[in-house]
Amino acid sequence: MRVLHCIYDDPDNPGLGGGGARRVWEIYRRLADRVRATVVAGRYPGARDHEREGVQYRYLGRSRPYALSRWSFARAATRLLMHGEYDVAVFDFSVYTPLRVPADRPAGHIVHMLIGPTAVHRWGRTVGGLVLRRERHMLAQARVVSTTSHWMERQLRALLPPDADLTIVRSGVAEEFFKVRREEKGYLLFYGRFDLFQKGVDTLMEAFRQVREARPDIELHMAGRGQHTEIQRMAAAAGVEASVHIHAGVSHERTLELFGGASLLVMPSRFEGLPVVAAEALAAGVPVLATDVGALDEIVIPDETGVLVSPERPEVLADATLRLLGDPERRHRMSQAARESARRFHWTAVAQDHYQFLRKVQAQSRS
Repeated sequence: MRVLHCIYDDPDNPGLGGGGARRVWEIYRRLADRVRATVVAGRYPGARDHEREGVQYRYLGRSRPYALSRWSFARAATRLLMHGEYDVAVFDFSVYTPLRVPADRPAGHIVHMLIGPTAVHRWGRTVGGLVLRRERHMLAQARVVSTTSHWMERQLRALLPPDADLTIVRSGVAEEFFKVRREEKGYLLFYGRFDLFQKGVDTLMEAFRQVREARPDIELHMAGRGQHTEIQRMAAAAGVEASVHIHAGVSHERTLELFGGASLLVMPSRFEGLPVVAAEALAAGVPVLATDVGALDEIVIPDETGVLVSPERPEVLADATLRLLGDPERRHRMSQAARESARRFHWTAVAQDHYQFLRKVQAQSRS
């Protein structure tokens, strides 16, 4: 089966190497004996076409500036979808990648989360309203769709055509996270893209300032990809810059080390889909303190593997942090339960489910 998978993000893109891009590679390398996958991603400075463990990577569009890179990728990917040779095509959906999926060819969508519901809050009424309407228009054309959570499934039912085929294919966790050696070193860990709005970095900084007032010994390590100068400015404004350590473009090996020493993984997001970083933390035995948004309650079992709190409430986040830091026995119980709970997320099963989704797309086109 020849598969063409369109996703702007790429695992090696220093600004956009998030969980969705990693998911694509983890799936297709496990299907290399059944699928000839070509992943087309957005070009970025230094990107070169290559093969990685049986998965072909091809980069389209301009490398910069960012807006032009997105737009030119969408145009080039649309041409491939319309005229390229493949048995099945997949669009890893994003309203920020305005490509067109052909209605008369075997093409499906993967939807991790929606941008529209928070677009007005983020961009204002005019731009946010345009984003919301565009997202709904794009999804109204989808016929065969997979998503990663029951929470997202419920959101999509109202937006897809009545006869659309919607299935759940979760994300997974690499085996090395289960092998992380735990040795707490008394710090909080934030891990993910440095998206200040979505990830609630402003909430985190104010909460951490309050935590430091009660526990001056606690440090915050922030690891991920993207621009971090604004994070440094926010830390300085909060008076905690000496205790905030930023690891930009962190290696996988260093990531595992950071998980091993963290007392808590803190996720103060405003919105999420099914964030794989939460599952990775559980696999590494790290209790998760997160906001109760998106499908996080499908990963974190409250008071068993972590704690969920209201978003955009720094005082609530700070209070929950201090309570967990002050109860090492509770953290130990959560750590043990976390690893067992995370065994739900194995890539082998995820890859098999995705293969069935590909076959469904192929069959839908024939019918």
